[in-house]
Amino acid sequence: MSKRSGGISQKSTSKYIKRKVLLLGDEAVGKTSLIRKFVMDKFDDKYIATIGTKVTKKELEIKNNGDIIYLTMMIWDVLGQKDYRSVQTASFKGADGVIFVCDFTRRDTVGSLEDYWLKSLGNNISQLQLIFVANKSDLTEDAQFSLDDLEKVASKYDSTCFSSSAKTGENVEDLFLTLGNRLIEEREDLGEGRMDVEDLEEELTLVLATDRIIDDFCSNFGNMELAMPIIRRQFSEAGVDIRNPTKKGLLKVIDLLAKVEQGYKKSTIVKENRMKRRFMVQKVKG
Repeated sequence: MSKRSGGISQKSTSKYIKRKVLLLGDEAVGKTSLIRKFVMDKFDDKYIATIGTKVTKKELEIKNNGDIIYLTMMIWDVLGQKDYRSVQTASFKGADGVIFVCDFTRRDTVGSLEDYWLKSLGNNISQLQLIFVANKSDLTEDAQFSLDDLEKVASKYDSTCFSSSAKTGENVEDLFLTLGNRLIEEREDLGEGRMDVEDLEEELTLVLATDRIIDDFCSNFGNMELAMPIIRRQFSEAGVDIRNPTKKGLLKVIDLLAKVEQGYKKSTIVKENRMKRRFMVQKVKG
C-alpha cells in the first residue's frame, strides 16, 4: 500500500470516494491534536474544548489491488463532553467509520468508550468501520492502563487497536491509513437517516440547555457542518465556556444567534426561535 496526501491528480481511470469519519472520546483525550498531526503535521498541547463538531478534510491516494483510489476523508472532531447528546447524535448522521480515542493517563476514558460512546451509536455499530486508539503514549510514566486493556475492548468489535502520540507522531498516520483502507472497500449504503440514540428524559441543566440550543440552531440552519463555525464564533464573542456555561452567557449567545438568523429568516421565526431558546435557559433550576 502507498499513499500520497495533499492535492489529487486527475486520472480518467481513477476512482474517487468520499467517506465520513468520526473521532469519539472524552474531552481532552487528544482527538483534535491527532487530527492536526495527521492533516497538517502539527502538534499543539494547548487544550481547546471543541464546540459541537469541527470538520477537517484530508485527501489520500491509496493503492488497492493494483488500482489507485482517491479517498476524501471528512474527519469530524465531535464534542467530547458528556450531556451534549443532541449535538453528538446529529454528528453521527451518514458516518462511515469511527476512531475511538482514550487517554493512557486516564483509565476512566477507556471505560467511557463502552459505557457512553459505543452505546451512543446505538444499533449501527455493525455497519461502521471501527478503530480504537490509546493516545498520549509519550507519557509512559503517567500511564494508568496498558494497550492490552484497550485490545480487550477492540476485540469485542472485531477491530484494530493502536497506541499513539499526537506529540511524537507515533502511529498517527498508520491509524488513519488503516481506517482509510477499510473505508474504500465496498459497503452497504448507510443512508442519511439519523442514528438511533436512547432518548433520555433528564432534569434540564445548563449544559443540557446549551446542547439543545446548539442543536436547535443547527436544525434551523439546515446544515450542521456550516452552522458549527457560526456557533463557535458566537460562543467566543459571548465569552461562554461550554464546559461551564452560565445563564447570563447563554442568554447573550441566544441574542447573537438571533442576529445571525435575521439575515436569512423571517422576523416572526427569529423571534419565535429566540423565545424558545430563552425558555430552555429559564427552565434550568438555580
